[in-house]
Amino acid sequence: MTDNLTGHEPRLSSEVLGTLGSGHEPMLGGESLQKMYRDELLKRLFKQQTTHLRREAIGYWLAHAGDPRPGIGLREDGLPDFAWCSVPSGEVAIGDFKRTFRAEKCFMATYPVTWAQYRIFLGAPDGFIDPQWWTGLRQRPEYERTAVLHDNYPAQEVSWYDAIAYTRWLNSRLEYDVRLPTEAEWQMAASDGDPINVYPWGPEWNPNLANTRESGLRRATAVGMYPGAESKCGALDMSGTALEWCMSGYIDPQDNSLDGVGARTMRGGSWFLTSGAARTFARTGDNPYFRFNSVGFRLAADSIKPRPVPDVKQHLMAEVSLESIPDESPDVPVEPGAESQA
Repeated sequence: MTDNLTGHEPRLSSEVLGTLGSGHEPMLGGESLQKMYRDELLKRLFKQQTTHLRREAIGYWLAHAGDPRPGIGLREDGLPDFAWCSVPSGEVAIGDFKRTFRAEKCFMATYPVTWAQYRIFLGAPDGFIDPQWWTGLRQRPEYERTAVLHDNYPAQEVSWYDAIAYTRWLNSRLEYDVRLPTEAEWQMAASDGDPINVYPWGPEWNPNLANTRESGLRRATAVGMYPGAESKCGALDMSGTALEWCMSGYIDPQDNSLDGVGARTMRGGSWFLTSGAARTFARTGDNPYFRFNSVGFRLAADSIKPRPVPDVKQHLMAEVSLESIPDESPDVPVEPGAESQA
């Protein structure tokens, strides 16, 4: 269907797609045609010869026609629908530190947090504007962003403090706890702990597998537009598109506290930076209060199993049992003069 596309055609919208069929074709209505077209476009992403411009156009079309991929949008209950990868434990070398750092087994989100998933925090009456999520953090007022705000694009211009407040808000709603990954966990997810994996896909740079400055786009694309760049654990977009905040301090990768004000680490490169910054071991850092139009974040979790639900019946029975226990120290009348004899 799209074998003759050059990658320089104008962006496709759902309105343009609608002109390809009347919606009255036998056995192929408008929705069927749209699904067939969507499936074909998603297949094109797996072909390395698909140009960066074509990948951008596919992501743009999906944003407007509907992006069915798991892990990008919202669940039926309105909360983020995250897809998770299992990351093994291991040791990784970070920067110029003359030691390795331990990454415990965890789960890493397949994609960075998207605008569809972050926007609900900004708009919720008890979300971004609620002071309870900002204890110990510096809150910065919201403003009109310069970043592309399509639902399936990575949420950019998000500070480290914004990301922490977002996780706190989510943890009050999700059935499990989420957080930012430590720098060691992020590197383990990107490289599988093997220094030979200079990039998530292997040792050699491939300009067709990442949206970096070399792509010529000079802007972000939708998440997951480079499935050929998948890391061994299954994570995508770990090279290029948007830098990602990590929990860890830039000066001390073991500093995963929430009360520090020092620079925090960012990983993964971006559309703004060259391929050197997209290497799995490349690192940079900055003030956690700052927002940049090429910086977003992804989430990690220690477990994605639902939290144990307290047994209300047992709790009530325990309270009743405690109330039925007689007082072990009843009041005993004191004989006159007993106090003075003591």
